[in-house]
Amino acid sequence: MSKMVEVYGHVQGIRKLGRIGFIVLRTFDSIEQVTVKKENVSEETWRLFKEELGLEYFIRVRGEYVESSIAKLGREILAKEIEVIAPSKPLPIDLSDKVEAEFPTRIRYRYLDIRRPKVKAILKVRSTLLRAAREFFYKMGFVELNFPIIIATATEGGANLFPVKYFDRQAYLAQSAQLYKQSAIPVFGKVFTIGPSFRAEKSRTRKHLTEFWQIDVEKALTTPDELMEIQFKLVKYIHEQILEHNERELEILKVKLEVPEYYHKLSYDEALEVIRRKGFDIKWGEDFGSDEERALCTSFDQPVFVTEFPEQVVAFYYKVKEDDPRLAHRIDMYGPGEYGVEWSSGGLREHDPEKLRRRMIAKGLNPENFGWYLDMFNYGFPPHGGFGMGVERLLQSILKLDKIHETVLYPRTPDILEP
Repeated sequence: MSKMVEVYGHVQGIRKLGRIGFIVLRTFDSIEQVTVKKENVSEETWRLFKEELGLEYFIRVRGEYVESSIAKLGREILAKEIEVIAPSKPLPIDLSDKVEAEFPTRIRYRYLDIRRPKVKAILKVRSTLLRAAREFFYKMGFVELNFPIIIATATEGGANLFPVKYFDRQAYLAQSAQLYKQSAIPVFGKVFTIGPSFRAEKSRTRKHLTEFWQIDVEKALTTPDELMEIQFKLVKYIHEQILEHNERELEILKVKLEVPEYYHKLSYDEALEVIRRKGFDIKWGEDFGSDEERALCTSFDQPVFVTEFPEQVVAFYYKVKEDDPRLAHRIDMYGPGEYGVEWSSGGLREHDPEKLRRRMIAKGLNPENFGWYLDMFNYGFPPHGGFGMGVERLLQSILKLDKIHETVLYPRTPDILEP
């Protein structure tokens, strides 16, 4: 094999040994081994290599591909010419994964940290996850829409909102696309969006971000069983696509990915029993905290749905069970095992405007703040349901990551606002 090539990349490693040397060149797509021999290059190129070239220099290499039994790709580039496109200062953090910096330092230099093979691998898997989700819903005939991020009314009430000065009015960053995706149901029947959500919760945990992305879905004339099937098939398809397209990234991350085979379905009462058997004294009517959630996830090796939550812990827009008003049609999906977390939350929605108004008042909300939302249900609104699935939480489970912060390019938490 002999082929002249021209490649661009960053110097990831460099060795200088007498009249020969080697460069590990990180291109945008691969890792190339470059061999530099004094007799094959000009004096200027040899001087540049020996005296100037350093780590993270962005360079152009012109040379010849030759077979190599040592290089991982089975080839190496025998350099003929090297040009420095952009030099680099000495690095404040190690990018070789030999010495890992403390997390605060990595975040401080996140624009360098993302050059590390492991971080790049995580973000490439994230890209596959997002593409797979879109493919899945397009194949099922869903319509992708984009909803407002700046809103005038809290989606679910409460104080966990980021206020925004909107000219001479008070506005907020959206907690979710919930109210707006519902509004599109009479037109399209089944819709989805993939976009950011914001929650001003001062939670400092392994699974919380203040800015996160959700796969938001809504469908007319659906049932709890159909919503669970859609979510399971979505998660399964995402796993399959990552296995197909990210073999190299999974190898870098040392992750053995297994496609979910089936799912468990528990009522809220049954989930309580599982959690209590793990030693937690959780009372009926309480929502699951992080510890209870972990106890539930570690009890299973396949995804778990929990259905029929107490009405008192769900948002006003959930439909209450007619035969037992203590319960609401909420469905949460949990990932299994040690890295399992809540992946999604959803269920059937209430579409009777008068019932919605009463639910709002009972939960301490002012119906006047939801004028347009309540009014839309007066115009022949079909029954419907849906869910919101957290992109970062799903990715955290798939890749078995300790911190959810690793799943985004630039994480946002109560303590992290830059870069």
